[in-house]
Amino acid sequence: MFGDGVPDEYEANMKHFIKDVRRDLNSAELPFVIGLLGQNGSKPAEGAMLQIQQAQWAMNSVPEFNGNVKAIRTDELVDKAAERLFPDWQKHIEAWEKVGSDRPYHYLGSAIWFNRIGHALGDAMLELLPASHE
Repeated sequence: MFGDGVPDEYEANMKHFIKDVRRDLNSAELPFVIGLLGQNGSKPAEGAMLQIQQAQWAMNSVPEFNGNVKAIRTDELVDKAAERLFPDWQKHIEAWEKVGSDRPYHYLGSAIWFNRIGHALGDAMLELLPASHE
């Protein structure tokens, strides 16, 4: 899923990415919201996915990002109905088409899961914005 070295370098690269975008846009405290990889859904992440999740989550602890960067978990927002149907989706196409449309690496194509992620990302951004923007 990830090339050699990607998980090992992800945390440093994420920090550089945030700093580079802020520099390029001349906005030193531009708020960033990060949705952790969560295609694992209800199953615990492992291997490279876990390593990347941990690197993304680590942005919450970078002192210079305090108050202007927030990472949120997306696996906790899983559409459990889609997750239950996925293993045998071909045997239950009509039911599957009501909840999902893709593989786990695309969050099962679940509109419910995408909606939850979007809402959580929006809420996190609102937490980062000054009160005058609410």
